[in-house]
Amino acid sequence: MEKLNGTSMDIVQDNIEKLKQIFPEVFSENKIDFETLQQLLGKEIDVEQERYSFNWHGKSNARRIAQEQSTGTLLPSKEDSKNWYNTNNLYIEGDNLEVLKLLQKSYHNKVKMIYIDPPYNTGKDFVYPDNFKDNLKNYLEITGQTGEEGQKLSTNSDSSGRYHSDWLNMIYPRLKLARNLLTDDGVIFISIDDNEVTNLKKICDEIFGEENFIVDIAWQKKFARQNDATYFSIMHETILVYSKLKKKTKDSKDGFELYRLERTEEDNKDYKNIDNDPRGPWRSVVFSTASGTEKLKYKITTPSGKEVYPPNGRYWGTNKENFNKLVSENRIWFGTSGENPPRLKTFLSEVNSGIVPNSLWFYNEVGHNQQAAQELKKLFDGNAFFDYPKPIDLLKRMLILSSKNRDIILDFFSGSATTAHATMQLNAEDGGNRKYIMVQLPEPTPENSEAAKTGFKNICEIGKERIRRAGEKIKADETLPLENREKLDTGFKVFKLDTSNIKEWDSETTDLKQSLFDSIDNIKSDRTSLDVLYEILLKYGLDLNVPIVENKDFYSIGGGTLLVNLNKTITLDVIDSICKEYKMLLEIDEDYKTTVVLRDSSFKNDIDKTNAIQKLKQVGIKEIRSI
Repeated sequence: MEKLNGTSMDIVQDNIEKLKQIFPEVFSENKIDFETLQQLLGKEIDVEQERYSFNWHGKSNARRIAQEQSTGTLLPSKEDSKNWYNTNNLYIEGDNLEVLKLLQKSYHNKVKMIYIDPPYNTGKDFVYPDNFKDNLKNYLEITGQTGEEGQKLSTNSDSSGRYHSDWLNMIYPRLKLARNLLTDDGVIFISIDDNEVTNLKKICDEIFGEENFIVDIAWQKKFARQNDATYFSIMHETILVYSKLKKKTKDSKDGFELYRLERTEEDNKDYKNIDNDPRGPWRSVVFSTASGTEKLKYKITTPSGKEVYPPNGRYWGTNKENFNKLVSENRIWFGTSGENPPRLKTFLSEVNSGIVPNSLWFYNEVGHNQQAAQELKKLFDGNAFFDYPKPIDLLKRMLILSSKNRDIILDFFSGSATTAHATMQLNAEDGGNRKYIMVQLPEPTPENSEAAKTGFKNICEIGKERIRRAGEKIKADETLPLENREKLDTGFKVFKLDTSNIKEWDSETTDLKQSLFDSIDNIKSDRTSLDVLYEILLKYGLDLNVPIVENKDFYSIGGGTLLVNLNKTITLDVIDSICKEYKMLLEIDEDYKTTVVLRDSSFKNDIDKTNAIQKLKQVGIKEIRSI
């Protein structure tokens, strides 16, 4: 019976397996022959020592930490959750670096859209103080879960000799891991200001590929000029947008597709029907173009008999034959007098259902900082709690452009949970069923802050309460379709980052007898069966929202994909019950495969364990794991 691996996804090994599939000939005795690989790649290999690259102190460590496995887990917290049994949303408390590692198996290639609003490195905000040696231990110390008081989160002062390097070392591994979670047609939006926008762009070019850069959006975050500014009044922030994979052609099915914005009355105001065309309202556009051949400089005779040619340096938009066809179809407009140069009629009924967004997002379209603060105050009885939250409309626009009905949305710098709020709001408006995953470090609120005085000990408590209040407010909004509100998922499951449920062998113990006794039951005494169950889901790469049925003798997960018994003692009657369940699954699908997970210490002796394994194998269960 094989032991369950207690670590997160091995990204290095996964990359090696992918390389094997593409270049099997470069492997010899399971080692990579780089000389052969270089020959196969040919001109694509750069052997020059001087080349264009982006480096900083600590980059190799940052790359390495992104590939290291996590030994942590996510503990379910029903008491902090809302609608635990009926929600598909997740709120995860923990250092997002470790959380992203733990999500690698379960959400690899499953997230459609990521939005993050990371620390801007202004010298006032903190930078996650990663400990490359033991990041999980470092996180527990920072949040006061180990030690007497815990460490303090410090700011990254601009007087630091490694001011930019510290920030780069923080963001690099997180983006590296985030890319793995995106679907092939997925996209990431990243808010940033001038302090690190240049460095962030270079990092994203490296991680996502320059060819997958979509746009640099300028969002007008303020509506009032700052007249006491030293040089310029900074009115905007940047939102960098990268896809995981761009479409190769306009009609390609693979790669990121940017959806369009809904047309408004303002967009349609120029469409009229002054000639009562049965095809409905239209507007005319210039028929000439800036490039072409001499054949496109032909003479056109207007209905009034006037002869016209394209303006100097321009050409007609199509050849004479196609032009005559357009005239016969009443698609050319010569003005009410019939003597103007030709213009092409474009009909509202034939234009694309939406409009292409601009790269300039104005505050009157998507909101501003002050509006965002007011949105929070309305939910929290006049308290905003955050200095610079993002407006709901800003996040909604990103969601509209990048997501559809059942897509998964991820924000691993969740902050005030605007992304969760916007996701619920948009679902209520368009009837979608988008699901979100929020990840936030439980950063303590300052001692004398309004948040602390109100009773919120950390940022996560504010974020969770915002989602609760926002969900109820949206459900009560009678301006939204009743059907959408009735089916709206306003709940969320809470998980908290912690060490594995499985005990580690203490090699430095001074009490060998006690350590041996403790190892007989290798599950930590303060952990529940549900804690262990969700660690199993993570290690097997199952969605944390997978259906779980708790039978008398075992858990049936994902319709029988996993059959798990975690009791401290197990009998052959329990094994018989598992066998019976599997036989029922085979009646539905004769090729059905399942994995059985049992607690290793639950058997009285090796004979009982052997008999149990044989019984399971007799009915066709080949995958049997122990913890």
